[in-house]
Formats: sequence, structure tokens, C-alpha cells
Amino acid sequence: MADSPIFIVGCPRSGTKLIRDLLRSHSNITFPPESHFIPRLYKLYGNPRSENDAVKIASAILDIHWVKGFGLSLTPSSFSGCRSYGEIVSGIFREWARMEGKPRWGDKTPQYVTDIPALVEIFPDCKIIHIYRDGRDVALSLMNTWFGSGNVYSAARAWKHMMEKGRRDGRGAGPERYLELRYESLIEGPREAMEEVCEFRGEPFNETVLTPSFIESEVKPDRPGGYGTKTRILKGNHGKWRDRMPDADRAVFESVAGDILRELGYETEGRARRIAAHEKLFWTAQDYCKFIWGRRNRIGKSGWLRGELFLRWADFMGGSGQKDRR
Repeated sequence: MADSPIFIVGCPRSGTKLIRDLLRSHSNITFPPESHFIPRLYKLYGNPRSENDAVKIASAILDIHWVKGFGLSLTPSSFSGCRSYGEIVSGIFREWARMEGKPRWGDKTPQYVTDIPALVEIFPDCKIIHIYRDGRDVALSLMNTWFGSGNVYSAARAWKHMMEKGRRDGRGAGPERYLELRYESLIEGPREAMEEVCEFRGEPFNETVLTPSFIESEVKPDRPGGYGTKTRILKGNHGKWRDRMPDADRAVFESVAGDILRELGYETEGRARRIAAHEKLFWTAQDYCKFIWGRRNRIGKSGWLRGELFLRWADFMGGSGQKDRR
């Protein structure tokens, strides 16, 4: 039988890492680095119908560059008896949990916010925590990363799409599977927020979940702020858009996603305006150029590139609808 894992999802730069690291401090649960493959390979392969199918799927997963980084002592043949994709994935993550000395596993891959139906199909008993944050703070952070949006227009569109789809699919999954968590509430009232999270996942609250526990392999002390080494919750780490986002960008963001800001209870400034077709075209092209440039600079990391290309191919093949998942 497949496990009942915990998935942490949300638009990137919305606090998914913080909530993951807090939950990692609990004695009953652990999270490895982001997986990125779970819905994508399910759409490609579906459930195995034979020993050969199971071994093929397990081999594809274990051969992904960042899964190799988990340091697991597993071979594809050990999954030959599995007859569901969820069993195979569970077997891989259970091994991580065993190595960490924890009985329960979870996964934090933010982009799964657009794959909630697939997660529920694979793991009917899963728990999904959708953490969200003021989209303007998200945009500021995204535009400052190599993988993020190239401008505020693209950032606003991405945030709006993920919020709308994640909330719609989450409501469809039901309250027993889906919980929304506001980032600002988490950092300003961590005890109350984590008590709610622990109750939702069916685990006892413990003071330890108020202190982050980071993954050693993710520590990058050379990055600004010593990425991966935060040992406390940073209260007040929100509302930066008020000082750092230019008026023109605030107007663009509100024009694209002001309705979602208001729906979530965030303040708006009445700056919305009509965005011309030529502006949309320019910003879309600019965003695409940043996307290409960012990945060009990653080519030197050949293992990462092979894994990414494989999953891109899986997306294409999985979208063809040719694989019967029964």
C-alpha cells in the first residue's frame, strides 16, 4: 500500500521551504530535497502492470540526478513487486525516512500546486499544505532568482495562475486533504499556525516545530544570507513591496492580479490600469529571454541538465494521453 505523505506546495518564494524546515524538526516526519518528478512521471508511465514495468519506472526515478543525491541504497529490481506508481514512490521516500530515523515522509516541491489532482490520484490519503504569500513580495523575490520571472508582469501572471489553480483544485480535494496557510500568519504567529498544521496532519504539536531544521546538502553559505541555514523564524519578513517595488510595477501587478490579492485579504492601492498589447508582448519576450539565459548558465551542471531534459521529455510524452494508467 502507498503511504499518506504530506505535500507542501505553493508559488515559489512563498515560504514553502520555511514550513518544510519547521516540519522537519518534528520527530515523526522528514523531507528530502525537492523531487520535481512525481506527477510528471506518473503522467508518462502510469501504474506498472508487470515486473518489467515496475523496474523500468523505478530505474527512471533512481537515475534522476537529484534523486541520486538522496544517497539511497536501492536498486530498481527491489521494486519489481509493485503494482502502483504510488508504491514505487513511497518505497523511495520511505528509504529516505528510514535513513533519517523518522516514520513518515513528505515532499516539498512548490510547483506541485498545479498538480494537486494528480497527487490525490497517486496518494488518495495524502495531506496537502498550500502556503501562500502576498504576490508582490513573491514577485520581488522571484525576479531576483535565476529561475524566476523576468519582470513584474510575468511574475504576477505566474502567481495568479498558481493561486487560482491551486485553490480550485485544493477545494476539490476536500478539507480532509487540503489546508491553506498564510505565510504572514506563520511568521507573525508561528505557534498558532504550527498547531493548526500539526492537527491537520494528525501529529501531536511539539515545541521543536518552531525551530527550522535544514537539509545539510542544501546549505550554501556563499549565497546571500547563507541559504539553507536559517535557524529561526524571521518575524516582519513581509510587506517589502511597499518600499522596494516601484509605483509602475505596483500598478502592473495590481492590474494583472489585483482580484486575487483582494480575495485573499491583501490590501490594494487602486492602481490598476489597462495593459497594452505591445507591453504584454515585450514583457513576455523579456521573460522568455531570462528563462533561456538562466538555463544556459546551468548547462555546466551536466547532471542537473540531464535530469531536467528527461523530465521535459516526460512532460511531452505524458501530455500525449497515450499511457493507460489503469
